[in-house]
Formats: sequence, structure tokens, C-alpha cells
Amino acid sequence: MRLALECLLLAPLLIGACASAHTRVALGDGTVVHTLRRTYNNVHLVVRGESAFLVDAGLESDAPALARELRRLAIDPARLRGIIVTHGHADHAGGAGWFQREYGTPVIVGAADVGMLERGRNDHLCPTDATGRRQLQRHQSAQFSPVRADVAVAQRRPLDALVGIPGTLVPMPGHTAGSLVVDLGDAVLVGDTFRGGILGHRARTHFYMCDLAANRASIRKLLEDVAPRAQRYFTGHFGPVDRTSVEQLAASDPR
Repeated sequence: MRLALECLLLAPLLIGACASAHTRVALGDGTVVHTLRRTYNNVHLVVRGESAFLVDAGLESDAPALARELRRLAIDPARLRGIIVTHGHADHAGGAGWFQREYGTPVIVGAADVGMLERGRNDHLCPTDATGRRQLQRHQSAQFSPVRADVAVAQRRPLDALVGIPGTLVPMPGHTAGSLVVDLGDAVLVGDTFRGGILGHRARTHFYMCDLAANRASIRKLLEDVAPRAQRYFTGHFGPVDRTSVEQLAASDPR
């Protein structure tokens, strides 16, 4: 109780250090999305039948604990069909290299972020609020072991051919040049296109975004073209959020 209260009170000031959590959402087609919160960032495990893959893999330092958590969910890490890295920042891509080295897990990344993964450091970050400005130095200086991309995605790709589960992998540049989203039909995994609320379940502008007007245009494209059926949005931080909340964010003033 005390830890939960501290996390609640300190969340707006210190993004991180709160206890991990696990949620499970079953989609209408038999696909299950497990959200595994590692410190403040989300890792999503997508399972259907005998196939399973990860969307992002958290910080490199979190990877061994993440592998143990997968085993507790009866998922052998060595049998993962792949890791889709939504973008090349340390808190999403760092753990992918560990799984690649330990288990030979294929790493799938947006083509424009391949260089970032190979360098093992974040690109230029543009804070959008006071929280981002407070955390900028720590996040800008974050590093991870270089990661080799097994698949570089430059255009829409059928998900089934890559990881054995129906859906579409779609480039969505903005947060980074090579950002990807995963369209599962009723749901979409959006990486850091936007985030969930630290408190509550509203869609929010991510802490770092260099072109807010372009970001709003990307969100509208997501709603109208990329994933028009989606009602639930799994975010890289906090969340998930529903369609109404995303529509409200898309219509809001980006300044």
C-alpha cells in the first residue's frame, strides 16, 4: 500500500521506479495482449494459439526479469517469433538485443531507426512538457548495447508472415523517423505515437515529440486510415486508452 501511494504521489515528478504490473486483454479473434509494465515503460506480449511475439522489450537491464516473467506466463522466451521494436529509444529497444543474443529472437524495426539501434543511443529528444524537461538529461544520455535488425520495415507489411499472427505492421514516423505501429484490427499497439495518462486513462501527448502538428496529423491518419476498426490502443507508457480519448487528442490544439 505504501509503495502504491508513493508511486501515485511521485508519478508526475519521477517517471519510473514503481512496481511492475501485468494486465491481460482478450481480443475478439482469439488474440490475447498481455501488457507487462517494466519500471515506467510497457512491453506487450501478443499471443494467439502457438504463436507469440513481443512489441518492444524495455530497457536492457530489465530483459532477464522480463524473460522470467514470460516463463511464468507459460511462454518459452526461446519460442518467441520475434520482437517488434516500435522505435529505437533505449526504453523500448534496449532489451531486444539481449533476447537476440540469448535466444536468437528476430528483431523487427522500422528501416529509418536501424542506425539508432546500431549506435545504441537515443536520437535528439524534444520535451513537450515540464516532466519531459526534468527527465531530458537522463533520457537523452541513455545508452544500450548495439542491436542488429533482422528485418527492416519501410512499408506496410502483413504481420502473419513475420510472427504468425494476423495483422499489419505500419510505419508511422513522428516520434522517431522509423516508428512503427501494429494493427491487430480491433486494437492497435502505437508505441510512443501518444501515451496514456499517468493518472486516469486519457490519451496524452508523449513527453518527447519534435513536431506536434505532424503528430496530430499522424494520429488522425491512424484513426481514419491505418487502423479504422480499432477501439483500444496499447501505448508504450501507461494506458491502454480507448478510441474516444484518441479522437479527443487528435482534435486538440497541439501547442
